Amino acid sequence: MRRLYERCLQPHADGRLQGLRALIPYKRVKLYRRSAKVARAGGVGKAGAFQQLLDRHPELEALIVTELRAHHVVLKEGSQGLVVGGLSALHKRFRQRCLELGLTERDYPLVQAEQGIRSLAVAVKSIAARSFEQAARAALAQKRSGGVRPDAAGLPLVAAIPFDAVVEESFEIERVWLLTIIDICSRAVLGCHIVLDPEYSRFDVLKTVERALVPWRPPALTIPGLPYTTGAGMPSERLPELGYAVWNWFRFDNAKANLAADTLRVLTEIVGCGAHAGPAYRPNERPHIECFFGTLASVLSHRLPGTTGAGASDPRRRIAELTATSAAVVRLDELMELTAVAIANYNAASHTGLGGRSPLEMLGYYVREKQIALRWLAEPMQRNLCLLQHEHEGHVRGSVAEGVRPYIHFFGTNYISHSLAGRADLIGKPVRLYFDAEDIRALRVFDTAGRELCVVEVQAAWRYTAHTLRMRREILALVRARKLRIQHNEDPVQCYLDFLRDGAASRRRSASKAELARRAMKDATPAPTAPPGPAGNTPAEHAEVPPGPC
Repeated sequence: MRRLYERCLQPHADGRLQGLRALIPYKRVKLYRRSAKVARAGGVGKAGAFQQLLDRHPELEALIVTELRAHHVVLKEGSQGLVVGGLSALHKRFRQRCLELGLTERDYPLVQAEQGIRSLAVAVKSIAARSFEQAARAALAQKRSGGVRPDAAGLPLVAAIPFDAVVEESFEIERVWLLTIIDICSRAVLGCHIVLDPEYSRFDVLKTVERALVPWRPPALTIPGLPYTTGAGMPSERLPELGYAVWNWFRFDNAKANLAADTLRVLTEIVGCGAHAGPAYRPNERPHIECFFGTLASVLSHRLPGTTGAGASDPRRRIAELTATSAAVVRLDELMELTAVAIANYNAASHTGLGGRSPLEMLGYYVREKQIALRWLAEPMQRNLCLLQHEHEGHVRGSVAEGVRPYIHFFGTNYISHSLAGRADLIGKPVRLYFDAEDIRALRVFDTAGRELCVVEVQAAWRYTAHTLRMRREILALVRARKLRIQHNEDPVQCYLDFLRDGAASRRRSASKAELARRAMKDATPAPTAPPGPAGNTPAEHAEVPPGPC
């Protein structure tokens, strides 16, 4: 036991202790070092002789290292592994150096028939492979990815335990959408939302509406020297009385996400405004939003690396070429900060069309001086953030004859609760489901009359990690196409993330989806929570619901 314990304490080549690796049968914990001299010529009895030669004459090893650094000797990949190029010239210089050190034709390796050329090749590969950087240089690699950067000397080379070391990966995403809601009279931006998907959906439109209603809080800035101008901000933050203020008309273009049933329902039934879609292919009918994006492009997007400018002749298209000495990229977090500051400063900038006033000053004039009549979102809606609700029609499934308890099937998987499992009378009945598109691990169930039944949670491995409705659909599509395999009890979301990471380096769309998934898990609560459902339910409406956990 003492001997095995001492073996475990021996240092390993990776810099750590051998540990339990030393208990593997026939596992060597020390490199072989020859002590006996080479007595005669021949091909047997020479184990460790060349390493012994290098130990006795460090000048020979220094010669090999010098030749590798000068690229007089290179490594190539062959069918049998690494192959040494330029070995013959190195062997001549090696032999000459041996003679200079006082070795004769009777000494090893000159006494051998091939004078140690094969052992020299093994030594070259061994010395070059001591580090990845050295081996890559010896192989004349043009690109070396991974590993520790040369300027990160303080980081450990290995991660022995969780949270010992972490790594950050950067990928190029495909597209960024900016959705905004602008007040026409004052030109003020009421709210905005950034979307990373190739196309924005109705859920993104509803999120933008929510951002325009909920009081704005300025995000913390991490970019040095990035300032808010004096008086900059959003209307709901600079004028607190505009928090949860709603509008009378909502004008938009004919995008399918704007014309979706959920979008129109929220606008007409919850916000209580009229929805007006303008004529197709007529951007001049919405001049204020076009003017805003033109201003935002000139002060922000056209000044960023990678911009395509305003046209083919715009010299700003060459920004990436002119800054080739540095990384011409903008991180997503930095882009969000820049956008927030640019919009906040836009609201505080003077406009010629407003007589030199800023949008915030114009709003303050109408709200505080002229005291115009305002409408606000109902108090129950403000507390429950009802704009996150999305209605879906479903049925309660199950079978009394086959002993299958009642459950709800929703987008590829089953949902159940203790309360629902005991309601045999609900089997086959239609129900209304309300869910949060940002985390669909829980649903709130109502009957067709609007009475709340219970909250159901997703079953199987889907409950482990928060995921959006778009992620669920994407995972199911990949499984049907046999591009993603999920074993029993494996977390589908984690398998999906691994699939995206594999393609993020070569495909922008995969990088965008990976970032969306990461943000969904970051913003979600540890336990799934269901949306509040439709407002207006009274205690009497819940009297028929049997007691029990949901």
